[in-house]
Amino acid sequence: MSEELHVVHVGPDVRATGGMATVITLLARSPDPGIRATTAATWTPSSRDHGLTATLRVVTRLVRRRGRRPDWVHAHLSEGGSFLREGAVLLVARALGIRTAATLHGARFLEFSARHPRLVRRVLGACRVVFPLGPHAGSRVAALCPGTPVRPVLNPVDLDELRTAPSHVADVVFGGVVGHRKGVDRLVAAWPEVRRRHPQATCLLCGPLGDLPVADLPEGMRYAGSLDRAELLGVLRSARVACLPSRDEALPMFVLESLALGVPVVTTPVGEIDQLGEEQGVALVEGDPAGLAARLGDLLADPAERTARGGRGLTWAKENCSVEAVGRALATSYRAA
Repeated sequence: MSEELHVVHVGPDVRATGGMATVITLLARSPDPGIRATTAATWTPSSRDHGLTATLRVVTRLVRRRGRRPDWVHAHLSEGGSFLREGAVLLVARALGIRTAATLHGARFLEFSARHPRLVRRVLGACRVVFPLGPHAGSRVAALCPGTPVRPVLNPVDLDELRTAPSHVADVVFGGVVGHRKGVDRLVAAWPEVRRRHPQATCLLCGPLGDLPVADLPEGMRYAGSLDRAELLGVLRSARVACLPSRDEALPMFVLESLALGVPVVTTPVGEIDQLGEEQGVALVEGDPAGLAARLGDLLADPAERTARGGRGLTWAKENCSVEAVGRALATSYRAA
């Protein structure tokens, strides 16, 4: 067996809410026997200095360890301040002789890299390998840092956790920040037509409040609040259809976890979502309320089609984004770099 590698995953505190924290938590349970994974937080929800103190703490720990330094520092980047916090850790780690990697999670990475190409090139150029979530970010990294290996890897989902989630009843479920970026206004506008076709249909909006009011939702639609992870998975597990009509995304955990639960997804082809489609049980719509209502209505009317799509999504998720599959992909890249 190869020598065990110690990998430190750097990013938001694993106790925070959000997809990146979930990903780091899952990767810290690496099933690969040759990987020992730990975490280091550069940001917490209660941070008043944008993560400066936490980042300095991580850097100081790396410098002082000397003979006990990790083999790899794997940073999880979004955009904006993330490239300063996690970017600083990557640069220090590289200077200390520690191998470095980064996963790109940001919904607006392409836009950010166009505005700040020198910063992005400096940070990603310090990496031995970069893991984008799909081809768009991958192409951008290749253009900015032609000498840096790019290995697309999906976010992991815990299939065992999903299978044991308690089941609640819902027809259509939305999960995410309740606001314009996630397209909740589109779903609200589409819902009356869905209810015209399916008078008993229900829709739950789950997530923290964003920039949209929830006091006057159409009949059959309810705001469930910002649920904890177990509650959200339970609601999602019982859904007939998951819906995320976003305007701007990378590759959200809500979509991947829906597929891993065998729930068909109606979503928009933004960010890295457009690598998904019929083969994965995903119905892509442009986001206009009429088209969204038609696709939701059709799926609610056709149990056989929902079952077929759900089965394709579950099979794909097991093969491509289980914790085991993602862990193997990362371990292979670490050892090859």
